[in-house]
Amino acid sequence: MDAGRFEVIFPLVMEWEDSFSITFDITGENRKVFEDGIYYLEGDNGSGKTTFLNMLALTAGRISKMALPDRGTIRFNYLAYNGDGLDPFKAADIREKCFCIYPQKAFFLPVSTRDNYLILNGSDPEKAARFSTHQYPDLLSGGQQQKVLMDIVLDDKKPVWFLDEPLTNLDAERRLYFWKTLRQGYRRALRTIFFIDHWIGSQIKQDSGFKHRDTLQVSMENSQGGQEIEVETRQIDIYECRWPETFFDYQIEKSERE
Repeated sequence: MDAGRFEVIFPLVMEWEDSFSITFDITGENRKVFEDGIYYLEGDNGSGKTTFLNMLALTAGRISKMALPDRGTIRFNYLAYNGDGLDPFKAADIREKCFCIYPQKAFFLPVSTRDNYLILNGSDPEKAARFSTHQYPDLLSGGQQQKVLMDIVLDDKKPVWFLDEPLTNLDAERRLYFWKTLRQGYRRALRTIFFIDHWIGSQIKQDSGFKHRDTLQVSMENSQGGQEIEVETRQIDIYECRWPETFFDYQIEKSERE
């Protein structure tokens, strides 16, 4: 069985209580497969990148109590996990065993870094021992918080990583740490990465290892408060890299020179 295979059948639709909906569609063949590579999502702010990523990661859509059943299909390793028949316990099991989800905004509990790890992702006692019982995230700088978040969230035993603006607030030293963490993960179990980051976007489009893969057409309909329906259209471009380790090596060398 493929360790990190996603199949999406478009259009993919998510609705919130009949007041707001977002539709992701694609021209040409409506079935797309994502596996064994890096997939970089580029689009304007508010274009739906994070929502699309979260639907794949099982942190948005029917799994949310505010959302209605999804339309369209998402399969992970040939198992459909969205829509009317969603089993929240199965969804939680998939997330825990297979997904690393690096959020756009760091979230910490008001406890030590070790307790944060144990509560948020504490499946490895040996890893837990590396965290301090005397260090508190809210007393750290933004860059230090990002490093702690990386250590808590990124697990090199999981095959799929979702990274939403991971390079924000990172200096060269911590960027180096980030890329080494990704390379280590890829040398173990990591196979498929979905990646959003404004900081590195221009570099990725110029990198010969990335090819433009698809363009998602995004339509957002808002009818809150009984008002006339407002429709807004955006697009998301997806770039694919089939040789992740080469890309990681380049970023590591670049960070070491900075």
